[in-house]
Amino acid sequence: MEAILYVGHGSRVKAGNEQMKDFVEKAKQAVDCDIQEICFLELAAPDITEGMKRCVERGATSILAVPVLLFSAGHMKVDIPEELVKAMEHYPDVPVRFGKPFGVHEEILNVLEKRLSAAGWKQGDDADFLMVGRGSSDIGALRDFSAMCTHLQNRTKAKRVEKAYLAAALPTFDEGLESISSSEAQAIYVLPYLLFTGMLMKELNEKIAAKSREINIPIILCDPLGFDKDLVRILCERVEDTKSRPIFTGEVIPYV
Repeated sequence: MEAILYVGHGSRVKAGNEQMKDFVEKAKQAVDCDIQEICFLELAAPDITEGMKRCVERGATSILAVPVLLFSAGHMKVDIPEELVKAMEHYPDVPVRFGKPFGVHEEILNVLEKRLSAAGWKQGDDADFLMVGRGSSDIGALRDFSAMCTHLQNRTKAKRVEKAYLAAALPTFDEGLESISSSEAQAIYVLPYLLFTGMLMKELNEKIAAKSREINIPIILCDPLGFDKDLVRILCERVEDTKSRPIFTGEVIPYV
């Protein structure tokens, strides 16, 4: 019997883990599978080994490991594969297929537009955007984030869509905020490209408030992507994609 093991990142902030669980519960209802479990890479329980154990104890004879992550970076290419290998040592006769992250997807553009609209933006407004990613040293992840910035600019017809990162890549958020502050538009919207921000929103708000006092253009912080219901369709797609992937042997398969 096939099982699905959803793998989230995990957070020290309990609310973030609960949001991830609620999001996956919505996806479960749209997927035809009797055995579906949730686990986390780090910082929360159950971990991947425990998640696989729960699947097997419920009768799983094969497992689809489906990541609940935005991009393919170190967690996808190294950390999750390593943890899967450890877990598979306990169940050598249970084949595992390892899925893809959300990646570049039109549904995410829909969510970004919703976040902009909720913050007051309308199509045709004279506004520039600053997209804020978590950041990574992985070239592929940075490339995908840049692609999403380009797609958003094409869809919204914004004159400027700049990018910045919270860690591990340049420009930093401070640098991105300084750059976009030279805008001649009537408003600047800051879009956190994150499933869950935890305590980061407070820090972003403080920096934006300080910069707003220096310039005459309103800087508006949008809500993060969040575990939006519109992203459930992507997760369901990834479940179906994973069914056709090769059996995971511990070797990392590049995600292009």
